[in-house]
Amino acid sequence: MNKEPGALCSRFHISSAFTLIEVLLVVVIMGIIMTIAMPSFVRSIRGQRLSTAARTLATVARYARSMAVLKQNDLGLIFNLANGQVDLVSSNMSLPSFSREIHGVRLQDVTIEGADPVTEGACRVPFMHNGICMPFAVTIVDNNGNYVILKVDALGSVKSKVFGTQ
Repeated sequence: MNKEPGALCSRFHISSAFTLIEVLLVVVIMGIIMTIAMPSFVRSIRGQRLSTAARTLATVARYARSMAVLKQNDLGLIFNLANGQVDLVSSNMSLPSFSREIHGVRLQDVTIEGADPVTEGACRVPFMHNGICMPFAVTIVDNNGNYVILKVDALGSVKSKVFGTQ
């Protein structure tokens, strides 16, 4: 019997690698999992665009009210339906302007209480120096027909969000 230190290891070769079949099996399983999970990820991303746009518009409405009260000046929130931009403007040139652009979705219409919906061009919602605005609703639509309607009350706070599919 050979008493050399490496003799036992050479007789019993221990393999620590994966076979090609094992690697291919893992790749196939990962592919199946990705195929099943991908539609959920895509729907989640699409829904996030609408939610983000709704949160942005709600924040802009609250900001407009706060600035009108803080600066004691009448302001206007202008929705540009053509490019999805929302601007906060004032006749007082000393107040800074504010602008946000909504990406990945489009502003379909803006409805000011007591007026017909505006579906193209620009729409101005006035915010008075006492913090009151005309109640309005904004409909935001993504490319797949999903929408959210954001209803803002006279105090510039969001009263309801309605989600749906056209």
